[in-house]
Amino acid sequence: MTILLLMGITIFIPLMLGVPIAVALGTGGIFWLVLLDVNTLKGAAFAVWNTASNDVLISVPLFIWMGEIIQRAGIATRFYNAVTLWVRWLPGGLLHANIAACALFSAVSGSSIATAATIAKSAIPNLLRLKYDKRQVFGSLAAGGTLGILIPPSIPLIIYAALVEASLGRLFLAAIVPGVMMVLIFHTYILLTTLRTPHRHCHRADDEAGQSRLRSLAEIFPLVTIIVCILGGIYYVGASTNEVAGVGVLASLLVAAVRRCLSPSMLWESLLSTARVTSLLIFVVIGAQIFSFAVFSWGVNWEVTNWIEQSSLDRVSVLLAIIAMYFVLGMFIDAISMMVLTLSIVYPIIMALNYDPVWFGIVLVLILEIGLITPPVGMNLFTIQAVDPVNITFLEVARGALPYVVLLLLGIGFLIAFPDLALWLPSRARMS
Repeated sequence: MTILLLMGITIFIPLMLGVPIAVALGTGGIFWLVLLDVNTLKGAAFAVWNTASNDVLISVPLFIWMGEIIQRAGIATRFYNAVTLWVRWLPGGLLHANIAACALFSAVSGSSIATAATIAKSAIPNLLRLKYDKRQVFGSLAAGGTLGILIPPSIPLIIYAALVEASLGRLFLAAIVPGVMMVLIFHTYILLTTLRTPHRHCHRADDEAGQSRLRSLAEIFPLVTIIVCILGGIYYVGASTNEVAGVGVLASLLVAAVRRCLSPSMLWESLLSTARVTSLLIFVVIGAQIFSFAVFSWGVNWEVTNWIEQSSLDRVSVLLAIIAMYFVLGMFIDAISMMVLTLSIVYPIIMALNYDPVWFGIVLVLILEIGLITPPVGMNLFTIQAVDPVNITFLEVARGALPYVVLLLLGIGFLIAFPDLALWLPSRARMS
C-alpha cells in the first residue's frame, strides 16, 4: 500500500503544477518502471501498441466527427426549437425541453460538454426572457448535459471498453435503459417541483401550436433517424460500433447536405475540432496504459485485491467505498482523467468481487456524471456559465444543479439494487 501511495504522489503533484494528465501519467509510469527494472519498458511498449491499435478506439473520432457535423450545421438548434413545441404544455414547460433535447442530442454527441453547451446556447436566452427561475434553468441544462456521457455513443464508455477490454456494443446497449431511467427521473423531479405553480411554466396548447408541432417533425426526424441507425444497427443487425459510427457520420453528412448546411469550411472546421479532441483523448489513454502497466509490474493491483479479499468488508460495502472515493475525486478531477487514473486499481477489485464489468461500466459513468455538476471543478457548471458570463454566476448554476446530484445518486442506487436495468438488454441482443 506504501507503493500505491507513492505512485499516487508522483501523479498528483505534477497535476497540481499544471502538467497535462497524459504527460503526468506517462512519465510517472516510466519512472516507476525504470526504478523496478529498465527491461520492463519493453512490456510497456507492447501495452501501448495494443491499446493504440485497439479497434474500439477507431470509433472515437467517427462519433466525435458526427457530433461536430450536427452541431456546426445548426441541426441541434432546430431540433431544440422543435422539441419545445411538444413539451411546453407540461407543468414545468420548457424545462422539460432542456432534458428531452439534451437526452436526444446526447445520442449523437457522446460528449457532456458539447451537449450542455449546444442546448444551453439555444435555451437560456429564451427561458430567461420568459421569466423562468434561473436556478431551475441552469440546473436542468447542467444535469441534462451529463446524459452526454451515458446515452450511447458515449466517449467515456469507449475509453472504458478499450482500457478493460470489455464489449463496447454491450456497454452501449447496457446504457440505454439506465439512460432512459435518468431522463424519466429528471422529468419527474421537474414535474413535481413545478406542480405548485403550474401557471408560471406552462404554455396553453392551441390550434396554431398543434400545426406548428406537426411541421416541427421535419426538424426532429433527422436526429431520431441517426439514433435509430446507431442503436438499431447494434441491437438488431449485430453490427460493430465502428460500422455504426461510419453510418452515423454518413447520415449526418446527408442531413447537413439536405439542409444546405454542408460547406468546405464547415467540413474543415469539424475535422480540425475532431482531430484536436481525439488526439487529447488518445494521448491520455496511452499515458494511462503506461501507468497501469507500472502498477501491474509492481504488483500493486494484486496487493490491493488480496487486502480486500482478506478484509471483513462485504462486496456492497467495498462498492460503496469506491463510489464515495469517486464522488470526492469528481469534485477536483474531470471525468476522463478520473477514470483513467483509477481503473488500474479499481477494476481488479471489482472483478475480485464478481461484479459484471459491463454493469460496473454503467455505474462508473453515472458516478462520473456527478463529478460534472459538483464544484469546484464541475465542467458542466462552467460550460453553462460560459454561455452568458455577465448574467450567469457560477454559484447560481451550482445551486441549480445540486438536486440533480441527489437524483444521480438515486439512479446509482437503483442500479445496485436492480442490476438487470443495465444487463437485460445486452443479454437479448445479437452481437457480432
